Amino acid sequence: KDGELVHMIERHHIEGRPAEIIAENLTEAYNEFC
Repeated sequence: KDGELVHMIERHHIEGRPAEIIAENLTEAYNEFC
């Protein structure tokens, strides 16, 4: 928000996980911060 980082997914949280799980995480972050 306002140019400030509010959410980040580190590589080790992405690697080896299904796309659906990553999408859920991103959706939750979007709903929380946007």
